[in-house]
Amino acid sequence: MILRKKRTREEREARKARHIPLSKYTEGGRIATLMGLIHIFLIFLTIFASFSKRGHAGIYAGVMMLLVMISAAAGFVIGINSFKESDKFFRYSYIGTILNASIWIGILGLYMTYV
Repeated sequence: MILRKKRTREEREARKARHIPLSKYTEGGRIATLMGLIHIFLIFLTIFASFSKRGHAGIYAGVMMLLVMISAAAGFVIGINSFKESDKFFRYSYIGTILNASIWIGILGLYMTYV
């Protein structure tokens, strides 16, 4: 049987002081990631509507994509601002920021190509 030496109170407090409480993900990162996933769903919904109307979706598809583009820019700003939170995990901040930026750039590229 192995006996462990009991830690002193000072050692326990020193260990507790070194511990960084990374217990949660950033709230802005989670919001930005959720917004990005919603944007992808809306893009696929718009493409499906355009295919079902055989390319004659009209202004509805354009307005939907324009709203998705504006909302993706807002999601990008939320994702960037989530990096200011301290002592949190940034996984969803990275995912949400990159996802919203790529959606915004992709839709902007489509508009620039056809205008």
